[in-house]
Amino acid sequence: MADGSGTNLKAKASFQSDAYMFKMNATAASSHSLGAQDSGKTYFLDSTVARTITLPAVKAGLKFKFVATDTTADSSIAPSEGTALFKGGAEAGNSYLTLVGTTIIVEAASAVGAWLEVTCDGTYWYVSGHSSHAAGFSVS
Repeated sequence: MADGSGTNLKAKASFQSDAYMFKMNATAASSHSLGAQDSGKTYFLDSTVARTITLPAVKAGLKFKFVATDTTADSSIAPSEGTALFKGGAEAGNSYLTLVGTTIIVEAASAVGAWLEVTCDGTYWYVSGHSSHAAGFSVS
């Protein structure tokens, strides 16, 4: 990660190319700023505390995956531009949830194993994902 926090699980992961797996495991409310060099990585949201994750500036080909491993607290994901750049949605419970806006929240009501993937085309971040709970994600 760009700010160096979290646990690198590279040795325990099976991966291709330069993909890594990181466990975001801060013990206090935290902010994480990801950079373009972090693209292709999977981040495990060990959300026992509230966290804010800021994506890098839009650039075609950037891709990040977030997986909930503890859903005690919310994890917020936002673009660095601070504008509504998210488009797409996710399966949530028995329905499709449109996730269009400025900030996506992986809710504490989500389930362990819920995931979101964001992919950039150079203009927008396209979102896909799944949560077994209808209230697993929200957007603002």
